[in-house]
Order: sequence, then structure tokens, then C-alpha cells
Amino acid sequence: MKKLWIIILILIAGIIGFVYFSPMFEKEPPKIEVLTNGYTNLQKPIKIIISDNRGIKSYEVELKAGTFEEVIAKSAEPNMGKKVILNLKLPNINANQIQLNITATDTSKWHFFRGNTARKSVILIVDKNAPNAEIINNSYAIGRGGSAVAVVKVNDENLKDKYILINNKYRFNLTPFVKKGYYASLIAWPYNENNFDAELIAIDKAGNITQTHIPFYWKTKGIYRLKNKKLTITDSFIENVAKRVLIKSGLQVPNDPVQIFKLENETLRKMNEKELFNLTRNIYDDKIDSFYINRFNPLPGSAQEAGFMELRHYYYKGREISKAVHKGVDLAKIKHAKVYANNTGTVIATKYIGIYGNTMVVYHKLGLYTTYSHLSQFIAKKGDKVRKREVIARTGATGGVFGDHLHFGVYIQGFPVQPREWMDSRWIRLNIIKIIKDAKRTILQ
Repeated sequence: MKKLWIIILILIAGIIGFVYFSPMFEKEPPKIEVLTNGYTNLQKPIKIIISDNRGIKSYEVELKAGTFEEVIAKSAEPNMGKKVILNLKLPNINANQIQLNITATDTSKWHFFRGNTARKSVILIVDKNAPNAEIINNSYAIGRGGSAVAVVKVNDENLKDKYILINNKYRFNLTPFVKKGYYASLIAWPYNENNFDAELIAIDKAGNITQTHIPFYWKTKGIYRLKNKKLTITDSFIENVAKRVLIKSGLQVPNDPVQIFKLENETLRKMNEKELFNLTRNIYDDKIDSFYINRFNPLPGSAQEAGFMELRHYYYKGREISKAVHKGVDLAKIKHAKVYANNTGTVIATKYIGIYGNTMVVYHKLGLYTTYSHLSQFIAKKGDKVRKREVIARTGATGGVFGDHLHFGVYIQGFPVQPREWMDSRWIRLNIIKIIKDAKRTILQ
């Protein structure tokens, strides 16, 4: 009899141990994720992910809004697997908010074969109204590689994002301007784009989008046309310039002279331009109440040796070996000539940037930057505030250049633009300053 009781106890212990430790009787309930920021426009589906390490037996999603109740998703199909992804289309009801109650049960034999059940409730604010987005004022025209400005108004109590989108792929951020709900932005026509389209985009937290066209006439003549230029590369340049730039930039130097130049002019150039994009991408203004800029003339009395949007064809021993677009203007005077700041700004960087050599980057407000390259000396330092008529550097021949000169560049939120516009006081007054002043007058009236 005693042995029988021992056997019974062992069997009971075994059964208890099996139930407690067997994967069939696992005790962890399913996980329920609702991918939402707490807002819905009842148009965009709500994504729900239900997962369980054993398997999902059933789920149910109930929607409640006031007295309205409806099960909008339900399933108890066998073999649903360990993960179920739902993209639920919500009913278009009149409500300020809704509540989703989600229940999911796994295939575990725990709880007397009923399985483990998880429940989750989520409250969503309903917003069906798209943001208000309108144009207050903008420049009349823009040319390829050129600049413009737009002042806009964007309002929405649940606003998530707002920006200007060029050609459906280039984003320009907005800076708060004068009063709440108003914004300004300098924009660019990227030099590598044949066409130009500008749209004001406003998106709220519920996913409603407003897209407003910003009208611009196109300038197509003069400085806005791509120009071709032929340059001859010598063995001396490859050995004494290109090779040294590669070494200083930490790149492995090929043995073939053509490959040396191509590595410098194509691979290294791409790396350097990406660095300049990153250095000139950000906007540092929390808000602006006005915008004024003098014309830039960093090297008074100089001659222009090369222009913006010059498509350079490089020849070596009579054969074209590489191409590159010039993204600034080259100004030459005397060796180690003084370089001047023409406007107030903050020095963002003073560093060696490969083919551009020693380069200074200055921020001027509203996403506008100027760059000064091939310098022999930095006078202003990173973090310095520079002012009109202040000497900030001296010209040089650092980087991938033929001789002493200043490469002057202008950037708007990372995009190189035509410096000649910003070196023309009349263009600045009519296309930038007047537009902003007139917009401010409209906003404040």
C-alpha cells in the first residue's frame, strides 16, 4: 500500500512537472502592438501586430466611440502562426476620439487548455481636417542653380511637419517668421535638375496632408545655363597636386596616372561634396523677424577665372578622362590676398576638405552659407562671429588647384547655388529682401 502511494505521488509530481515545464503549457500571454502616435483620420489603416512564441489561436478587435460599438476584426482560424499583422480600415464615423479594445489568445494548454489571453486598449484622437497651408509671398522667378525665397502660413492644432518640397524629392525646412504660424525659407533649384517645381507640404499627426503649389517663372538664359570648359591635365599636376591631395585625404594612391586623377576628381570629390552638404544643411535660427544681406564681394578687385555650373572636361594626352561640375566661382588677385566677410555670420568650420583644400564655412541666417576654399591661412576661427569688412582668411593653393585663388561658394540648406546672384545687390534686393519685407507687412497689417 505504501509503495502504491509512493507511485501515485511520483505520478502526480511528474504530471505537475510536465504541466509546469512543458512548452505546451507555457504561461506567457501574446504581445499586442498598436503602431500609432495616438491620432487617426479614419482613412489611413491602423497597423496592429499580435505575436506569441507558441502560436496565436484567436484575436478580436472592438471599436468603441460613445454609444457606438463594433467588432471590426475577428479570427479563430487554425494555424495562424506566431505573428499576425493587421492593417485595419476603420469605419468612417462621427467622433472626436475612438477606443480600440484588442484581445488575443495563444495556443498554450495553460489555464485548463484555454490558453493565455492578452488585452490592450488604445484611445485615438480623430482628426479629419487637413492643415491650412497658404503662400504669403515668394520670389517671382528662379533659374537653374539659382535661389529664391518663400514666406508661407501653416496652421493646424495637430501639426506634425511642414516643409517646401522641390521636384518631389528635395526638402527645404521652414524657419518661424514674425508671428506664430508663419514661416520663411530660402530655396534652391538644384543645378543637376532640368526642371523645377515647388510645393508647400503640411502634414498633421493624423496623417492628413495639404500640398500647395508655389508658382515660379523660370529663368533660362545667361548664368543659368550649363557651360562646357576643356581643361588639360599634365603629369606634373597629377604628381604634385592630385597625388598629394589623395595622400593627405587618406586614400590609397593608384599607380596609373589616369586612375590617380579620376580617384581625386570623382571619388574624392564626391566625398568632399557630401561633407560640404552635411556642413551646410542645418538651420540654426529658432525664429527670424527680418532678413537683410549685403552683396558678397570676398575678394575686392579680383578677376573671375571660373564660374558656377561649368561642366569641366578634363583631357590627358589628348584624351578625355574625367568630368566634373564646378560649384562655385573662382576669384584670383594676388598671392595670399585678403579674404573679406561681407555680412554678419558665424564660422561653422575651418578645415581641410580634400580637393577644396583649407575651407572656411560661414552661416548667415535662414539656411544661407558661404564657403571659402583653397585658403593659405585661416584668420577667423570656428565659432567666431564675423562682420562686414572683417578679414577672415587669405587665399592660397591648397587642395586640387592649378594656382593661388579663392573658390567662393554659396549654399542653401546643403545645396550649392549660383554665387553671382548673391554678389549682385540689385538681385538680392528685388528677389530676396523685398519679398520678405512685403510678406512681413502683410502679416502685421
